[in-house]
Amino acid sequence: MKKVQVAVDTGGTFSDFTYLDESGALRSFKVPSTPAEPERAVIQGLTKIVDDGVRPDLIDLFIHGTTVGTNTLLQEHGSKTALVITEGFDAIYEVQEQARPYGKEIFNIRYQRPKLLVDRQNVIEIPERIGSKGEVVREIDLDVTRARLETLKTENISGVAICLLFSFINPGHERAVRRIAEEVLPGVQVTLSSEICPFIREYYRLSTTVINAYLRPKMDRYLSQLDRAISDLGVLTKKRYVMQSNGGVGSITSTAERPVSTLMSGLAGGVMASLSILEKAGLAHGISFDMGGTSCDVAVTEGRVVEIRDRFDIDGRHICLPSVQVETLSAGGGTLAWVDDGGALHVGPESAGAVPGPVAYGRGGEIPTVTDCNVTLGYLGNRDEVKGHLTLDVEAAERAIQERLAAPLDLSLESAALGALKVVDIKMAEAVRALATSKGLDLREFTLIAFGGAGPLHASRIMRELNLKQVLIPARPGVTSALGLLQADVKHEFISTKPQSLVQVSAETVRDIFSGLEEDAFGKFDEEGFPRSSVMLERYMDLRYQGQGYELSVAVDVDGLDTQRVRSDFDELHAKKFGHAAGSQPVEVMSYRLIGRAAPDRDQSVFDVLPMSGVKGLETRVRSGIFDVDGSPERFEMLVMQRDMMEINGIYEGPLVIEQSDTTTLVIPRQTAELDSQGNIIIKDK
Repeated sequence: MKKVQVAVDTGGTFSDFTYLDESGALRSFKVPSTPAEPERAVIQGLTKIVDDGVRPDLIDLFIHGTTVGTNTLLQEHGSKTALVITEGFDAIYEVQEQARPYGKEIFNIRYQRPKLLVDRQNVIEIPERIGSKGEVVREIDLDVTRARLETLKTENISGVAICLLFSFINPGHERAVRRIAEEVLPGVQVTLSSEICPFIREYYRLSTTVINAYLRPKMDRYLSQLDRAISDLGVLTKKRYVMQSNGGVGSITSTAERPVSTLMSGLAGGVMASLSILEKAGLAHGISFDMGGTSCDVAVTEGRVVEIRDRFDIDGRHICLPSVQVETLSAGGGTLAWVDDGGALHVGPESAGAVPGPVAYGRGGEIPTVTDCNVTLGYLGNRDEVKGHLTLDVEAAERAIQERLAAPLDLSLESAALGALKVVDIKMAEAVRALATSKGLDLREFTLIAFGGAGPLHASRIMRELNLKQVLIPARPGVTSALGLLQADVKHEFISTKPQSLVQVSAETVRDIFSGLEEDAFGKFDEEGFPRSSVMLERYMDLRYQGQGYELSVAVDVDGLDTQRVRSDFDELHAKKFGHAAGSQPVEVMSYRLIGRAAPDRDQSVFDVLPMSGVKGLETRVRSGIFDVDGSPERFEMLVMQRDMMEINGIYEGPLVIEQSDTTTLVIPRQTAELDSQGNIIIKDK
């Protein structure tokens, strides 16, 4: 009897469940997300698994991808937070970098910074000072510190962020402040910058620490409630993990202390799944394209490797932690289409969400969505296997598009629906193009790996827009992100920041630094039940040219350290990433980085199971569909078939609709679809 492995990926509209049961069969389903009480949807799904015959004591692994932290930050629903900072530097949080915003907002003359998460009166200055080499310049005044923290007693503070100058080199003063804060403000959760983000760059370290403190009380409650509910179901395993932004997983306990590490949690699962799919298909270059009900997430993988970035931002708020390189757009099945007062057609950023959802769902929605456009054009129909769960109201969708889009734009119903889809498709294609351009990649050799509830509906048009090689639709596209969770390793990162010229670095010093980091790593993995023999370690130096603002991580061999080789590898990496190298410029080491990985005990890989997730026994039929042909709507008769009816290596001509229980795949005119030996649908232009 095999161990039962369960994963749940909670999105804005649906929570996707997938699990390997005792027989080794891969099963999956969806339940509506419950944003007001996010744990409720997770427990509903776990209860369904148990009700379907899985003994809870046989569940050996539980992994969760969550959007609780991200949504809390975006909606500004976190806890009331205080910030403790070195005296004289209280304005860092407000001043930030004194730079214009990055990305598309750089051209927005009306750009407004997001609201600060800490009120000005709750920024507490502490008399102390650590120098740039970790020396104590000014001893901390504990009495004054206590008195100033006591002023917070009437502020109803739930989280405290402590970020003192150069604490990433010497954390002693931060730890002293924490002891006092826990005495003065009992029950308040304290976050230290030296533990969350021990990097140079004051503002980014401060911002990351504040965000963690802001999220921590709510995330702690959520994960604690979820953990208790899992146990109440009779699940005994301690292997309960949450997906992290860096593509690994962490325990529920450690994640509750570091919620800022989950801000890309829901996105990372899809990217990790794409890497596994690429490897099994023998493909080197892919674009992960995950389009759900609320958003679309895209990532570029080159050579079956996804880039890990050290910094990212969410809605203008900066985080300095490792994260998969993902671009997120407000483009999903529930994204609203509307016409502004000037007569321009828009799609997004607002979404109908899980409630009320698209107009066609009959749950009170009035504004047309991307899904309503797909329904109106004939791409989505009432499938027999979901009629008991949901019946699409085609007439209601058509009526909303006619009243809200077609009439204001003076267009036909069909042209308005096609126009809205064109807008959202171009929006998603441009996001992919921007990512590829930033890396200097030729997209013609890339495969679009399309999944999510809505991804396979739009992938064919995206492929043509970008002139891609092909589209790959995985066997279970609706739950692919959840499958990616089950492939992830437990991953922890440990850093020691010790700035020094590379030519002055000795092999002995490097060995001593990494030896200390290794002990920290083994201690952490030991707490989580992993023996040392199961832990894989990767060692890096963070290097930069002298005077440069940012670093690159270079892998190093500690036992046979050759600084000349390290320098050469850095120059080569810099040239590859930025197009040039400065061979005569001195190089300095900023930090030493250790990444530890350990794989949870698995009986098999989920991607070794080749399920066909369509519905057997349904007849192939013909349905009318409307497509854009040279800028005008044209009606086609298209074949509608179930995925299980496709024969391996059989060629199917578009226009074609392929239905399965978790999604619908659309093949547009002048395209073909083929089912490969791995159970993937491959779509190409003729």
